[in-house]
Amino acid sequence: MTPVYICCGAGGVGKTSASAALALALAQGGAKVVVLTIDPARRLADALGVRIGNEPSPVVLPPELGATGTLHALMLDPKETFDRVVGRFAPTPHARDRIYKNHIYQHVSANLAGAQEYMAMERLYELASDGAWDCVVLDTPPTRHALDFLAAPDRMANLMDEGVMRWLVLPASRGGWRMIERGSEVLARVLERMVGHSTIADIAEFFTAFQALWDGFRERSVEVRRLLAAPTTRFFLVTTPAPAARAEARLFVEQLRQHNQPLAGFLLNRCVPGPQETDVPDFGLDPGVPHWEETVAALKLFPARQRARVAVQEENIADLAKGTNAPVWRIPDLGEGVHDLAGIARLAVHVRAAVAV
Repeated sequence: MTPVYICCGAGGVGKTSASAALALALAQGGAKVVVLTIDPARRLADALGVRIGNEPSPVVLPPELGATGTLHALMLDPKETFDRVVGRFAPTPHARDRIYKNHIYQHVSANLAGAQEYMAMERLYELASDGAWDCVVLDTPPTRHALDFLAAPDRMANLMDEGVMRWLVLPASRGGWRMIERGSEVLARVLERMVGHSTIADIAEFFTAFQALWDGFRERSVEVRRLLAAPTTRFFLVTTPAPAARAEARLFVEQLRQHNQPLAGFLLNRCVPGPQETDVPDFGLDPGVPHWEETVAALKLFPARQRARVAVQEENIADLAKGTNAPVWRIPDLGEGVHDLAGIARLAVHVRAAVAV
């Protein structure tokens, strides 16, 4: 199975930039890399300087970046991916078109809770299994939503379980839904008044048509779970030393543990760099400059203050990683946002060791 690198983290910690940097570092190492984002903000596309959709788009890597591999990027389109899954699992073109035309399917394929997370796993599986890539990097949504994709295969498998779905198929009642067929005529009439008979019929039609896809969805859910548990799949947690970000990170670490997913390590973004171990020059005094003496004194205190900030930061990092035995890779605060490929390249220098182990 193709190696998969999954980057997770809270919003605002630079996760998308770190994911792109990880992908670029892999490409610089000679790999044929594709990076998938399910972040609707399109920040990855902006940073890479490409227009990306549901199919991989090539990223032009300037010669000065020294990449001997290639980099492609795409952004998940849940509806298009759902359509493709239906097309793959439908037993006949007629069954496929029957689902496509159903009003309920048209709604749930774009709006069903959890559909985005499941389709992200479906798209990830497609990329990891088609043999076209050496590495796949996944940039997930902010942490609390990213946790959902870990459970998405199980939720879909449970939905496809006959013990659940059998209540929603084979419209034998006048209301058109098995769950209201016996002794529930009053409920059927109430539902008809609320949503209309045609809507109930559409729901029944949707589940009846979808029944032919159950086995395919169940089997794929098992395959996706196997991919997530594979030794070639690595989870990285992108965060910062800030207290609020650490709280989110600890939540995610615990969720990974509950899902029996090992943590490959922390990508600590915006770390405070230590002071240069050089003497502060004697600026001398210039009586013509106001407060010159105070300015020089403050500059001489800067290294000590910087060392104190680094010491606090290191305590915070130790507290974050406590009990995980996971390595920590520090990404220094570059003092500016990452908006282009050059900025991503500066970050890639600091994450290269994370993909070399």
